Amino acid sequence: MTTKMRMSIFVAFLIILAFIYEGWSLALQVTVYTAKPNYTIEENIYVHGEVKADGVLVENATVALEVRDPTASPVIIRTLSTNASGKYDLSFKLPSQALQGTYAVNVSCSYLGERATSTTSFNLEKASFFVVTVTIGRSAYRVEEPIEIYGNATLAGIPIVKALVAIEVQDPTSTPVLIRVLETDTSGLYRLTFQLPTGSPTGTYSVYASASYEDQKASANSTFQVKQISADINGDGVVNIVDLYLVARAWHSTPGHPRWDPKCDLDGNELINIIDIMLVAREYRP
Repeated sequence: MTTKMRMSIFVAFLIILAFIYEGWSLALQVTVYTAKPNYTIEENIYVHGEVKADGVLVENATVALEVRDPTASPVIIRTLSTNASGKYDLSFKLPSQALQGTYAVNVSCSYLGERATSTTSFNLEKASFFVVTVTIGRSAYRVEEPIEIYGNATLAGIPIVKALVAIEVQDPTSTPVLIRVLETDTSGLYRLTFQLPTGSPTGTYSVYASASYEDQKASANSTFQVKQISADINGDGVVNIVDLYLVARAWHSTPGHPRWDPKCDLDGNELINIIDIMLVAREYRP
């Protein structure tokens, strides 16, 4: 092969490489995430992500990050660099007067002539220090028994006096059976005792509590069971000393205990105690 032919082949090879290089593009990827979807005002917000080129994490890549508020106005603009693991992160806090709503987080990265972008979002909410609670006296009742509901209302842990708390009780079919508006006392507490109508269905009843205070809203919920509780534990048709003995034998037991007997748990609180003894005594027939 002559020198001229070798040169021609070499030139042709360079031309082919040029075409290949010109048509080749780097697969650049940048990602962005927030630590959680919802934040409260003045809470630290954490953003993080990574940069990859052809699937390989890139060190010292420059990432432009911008955060826009619900009106699309920029509130945070930063230039970040990826670390040795190809990752970047940023923690920041928005001012107390920041708008509530959805914030967009946009990132872009340029590397070896390629550019990649990504976006995510988070919601900013007003911190709620107003709390209302609701508690049921027992986990299970019979239809004819008085049912006790109580709770409290606090603002930043301080009891609120004369807060209005709306209580709604729904039966197992989600039909409201009780609606009341209660006022908290000097200790921030409210309490309600009521009785279901005769013939009310058995099953799970839901209790909802809601209240408003200084433009803040709070809610809570709980449940209780309505059962056909029978103190005739051994099922012989009469409540007598045998039933008292069965409850006494299971005294202070809970599920999993060797002496646990669910038939003796007449109030459904998963503890055999004085209440179960009283329920047997109420139907006792010598």
